[in-house]
Amino acid sequence: MEQTVTIDANGSLTLPNEYLQILGLFIGGKVTLKSKGNQVILFSPPKRVTTAPKLSPQEAVKNAQAIVQQYVPATRSLVDELIAERRLEAVNE
Repeated sequence: MEQTVTIDANGSLTLPNEYLQILGLFIGGKVTLKSKGNQVILFSPPKRVTTAPKLSPQEAVKNAQAIVQQYVPATRSLVDELIAERRLEAVNE
């Protein structure tokens, strides 16, 4: 996406609404500018991350397993694949 904007008499420019939305910016918000050659790069502030509740190691493992299960078919064994890869690496050493 590319758009040309005009610099006013004060040296200010107005970002189109689409860019504000993409970057998550709002009126009165702050951005960081970085110059690189003849370019100026605009960075939006990092998103605040809320602290997740403390989990026991067992709960963390169960959560990770649940996430992986969403993307790996039940007919596939990642453990068996890892063991096979390690055995192949050992043979090739």
